[in-house]
Amino acid sequence: MGLTGKILCLLLLACLSAGASARVILLAVPATDSPLIVEFTNALGSELKQDDIRVIQTGTPAPAELAAADIIITLGAERLDWRLDQSLNTPSIALYLSSSAIPAALPDYLHAIPATPDPLRQVRLAKRLLSRLRTVGLLYSASSESLKQHWHEAIAANDLQQHSVLVRRNEGLTRGIQRVLDQSDVLLGIDDSNIYNADNLKTILLTSYSRNKVLIGPSAPFIEAGSLSTTYSTARDMARSVALLLQRESLQSGTSYPTYFSVLSNAQVARSLGLPVPDDVELARELSELEQSP
Repeated sequence: MGLTGKILCLLLLACLSAGASARVILLAVPATDSPLIVEFTNALGSELKQDDIRVIQTGTPAPAELAAADIIITLGAERLDWRLDQSLNTPSIALYLSSSAIPAALPDYLHAIPATPDPLRQVRLAKRLLSRLRTVGLLYSASSESLKQHWHEAIAANDLQQHSVLVRRNEGLTRGIQRVLDQSDVLLGIDDSNIYNADNLKTILLTSYSRNKVLIGPSAPFIEAGSLSTTYSTARDMARSVALLLQRESLQSGTSYPTYFSVLSNAQVARSLGLPVPDDVELARELSELEQSP
């Protein structure tokens, strides 16, 4: 075969290889646009440039469009419910869900990534921010009781003690916070909107700081209000995590937290309590290195 023939063969193989690697990804997003959805969609496109990403915002895709999809990605609980109603075994990833919105038993085709921080990551963050940390406090309600064991395992893995209090409807929130903080060095906010919401936030923060204790978590929006620090995943972090997940030979059913994340802290809160001002970039680097170590 001459040089020209070899070049043509190589070009043909390259074209075939590029065609084989391209996937049709159906991205099912909520009907209402938000900056987060737009940012995630753009970031995913940047991470998966070789793929054909088709955004479905409202309604149900045509059967032919569903059948053409190699992967389906859903954003939010409503779109996950839609996906679960489809009689398809197409590999799928469900994103932007609270931990409580993820079914206990996932179909074989589905992998879920919670939008809430990884408990192990949060506990490690607390250890780095509070050098004398010994006991971690948790508040939970009936709706988040299923998450308690996961948090207890993360706390035990860091050689810490835990003290948790169940907040019941007929008991005052303040009393529950006082009980948990009297026996804990820090309050770790978990994914429980019955407790951590706008109505309760002032009570939680004032009660904590009156005892010279801090709240870590439960999410980035709480930082400006007075929480000390948290890990969280930006839209870019989430897109990178999805792209990494899709590099695997096959998508496994189960739940995992985003591989990529950031740290956000409130310097003013740290100063007011006499704590070192956190270096968010350095904290994220240290935590990431810990997760990558054997």
